[in-house]
Amino acid sequence: MRWLFRIPLTLAFLGLALLAIRPYLPRLQQEWELLLRTWQQVRADDAAQPEDASALKKVGSEPTRVRKVVTPDQLAETPPAAATAGDSFLAEARRRAEADPEAAMQWLQSQSTGTERLRGMLEVVALWAAEDSESALLWLESNAQGLARLETLDSGVELWAERDPEAAADWIDGMASDGSQLAAAKSLAAKWVESDPEAAAKWVSGLPDDPVRAEATRALAEAWVRKDPEAASVWAFEEAEFNGNYELLNTTIREFSKQSPEDAEAFVRGMAEAAHSNIALASHVVGRAEQDPLATAEWLAGLSPTDPIYSDQYAGSLMVVWAESDSIAASEWLSQQPQGPQRDAAVYGFSESIQRFEPEAAAAWANTIGDPERRIRRLEASVRSWAETRPVEALEWVESAELEPGLREQLARAIPWD
Repeated sequence: MRWLFRIPLTLAFLGLALLAIRPYLPRLQQEWELLLRTWQQVRADDAAQPEDASALKKVGSEPTRVRKVVTPDQLAETPPAAATAGDSFLAEARRRAEADPEAAMQWLQSQSTGTERLRGMLEVVALWAAEDSESALLWLESNAQGLARLETLDSGVELWAERDPEAAADWIDGMASDGSQLAAAKSLAAKWVESDPEAAAKWVSGLPDDPVRAEATRALAEAWVRKDPEAASVWAFEEAEFNGNYELLNTTIREFSKQSPEDAEAFVRGMAEAAHSNIALASHVVGRAEQDPLATAEWLAGLSPTDPIYSDQYAGSLMVVWAESDSIAASEWLSQQPQGPQRDAAVYGFSESIQRFEPEAAAAWANTIGDPERRIRRLEASVRSWAETRPVEALEWVESAELEPGLREQLARAIPWD
C-alpha cells in the first residue's frame, strides 16, 4: 500500500515545484531558445568544416594551412568575424534589456571596455527610457561611470525630452552640479528647442549663472539658429543686453549670415541703433565672408559712406577671413582696389593674417597703407613679429625697403638683438 501513498505525495511535490518556477517560465523559455540557436550555429559550423578540410595539408606530422589570396568577391561575400561578434553582443544586450534593463546595464558594465560595450549601453538606454525615462536616468546617474555615463545620459535625456521636456528639466535641476548635469542640460536644451524654443529658452534663462547655464545656452543657440536663425538672433541680442553674452550674439549672427545673407542684412540694419549693434554688424560681415568672400568684398565696396551700417573697418574683418581661406585670391582683389580708408583697413587686416606665414609679404603690404599712422603702426608690429624668429632677414628688409630715413631707423631699433 506504500506505493499508493507515494503517488499522490509525488504529485503534490511536482505541483509545488511547478508553482515555484512559474514566475520564471518566460525567462527559462528565452534561455532555452538562446541555447537552441547557439546549438544550431555550432551544428552549422561543424557542417561547414569538411569544405575547409582541403585547405589543410600534411607537412611531416604537423598540419599546415595553405594561404590563399583573397579575391574581391570573397571580401564582399564573407562578413567580418568582428562584425558578427559585435552583432551577437548587441543582440544579447537587447535580450537582457527586454527582461530586466537594470540587470542588463550591470552585465554590460562588467564587460571589457570598448565601443561595443558603449553601443550596448545606448541600446539598453533606448529601450529602458522608452518605458521609464526617469528610472533609467536615475540609475545612470548613480551607477554608470566614465564616458559611458555621459554618452548614455545624453541619449536618455534626448528620449525623455521628446515626450516630457518639463519633467526632464525638473530632474536635471535636481542633479548634482557636475559634468553629468552639464551634459544632460546641453542635450535637453538642444532637443527641446526643436519642439518649443520659447519654453526651452525660458528654462535656460532661469538656470543659475554657472558653466551649466553657459553650455546649455550655447547648445540651445546652435540648435535654434539652424531651425529659425532670426528668432535665435533676437534671443541672442537679449542675452547680450541682459547677461553680457556677446559670444552668443556673434555665433548666431554669423550663422544667420551664412544661411541667408540678405535676410541677415535686413535684420542687422533693423538693429543698427540698438546696443551691441557694432558686434552684430561685424559678425554679419564675418559670416558673409566665410560663405563667399568675393561677394562680400563686392557688397562692402558698394556701400555708401553715408549708409548706417557702413564702416571701413569691416574691410579688415573681411580680409582676415579671406586670407585664411585663399590668400592668393585675396591679394589679387586687394591689388585692384583704389586708395582710400577702406583699402587701408583691408590691407591692415590682410597683413595681420599672413604675418606668421609670409612675414616679408606682410611687411611689404603694410608699407602700402596710405594713412601714415596706420602704416607705421602695422609696419612696426610686422617687423617686430618677423624679428622674433628671423631678425637678420627682418633687418635686411628694413635696410632695402623704400622707407623714409626716420622710419627706417625707428624700425631698425625695434629689432631686438642679444
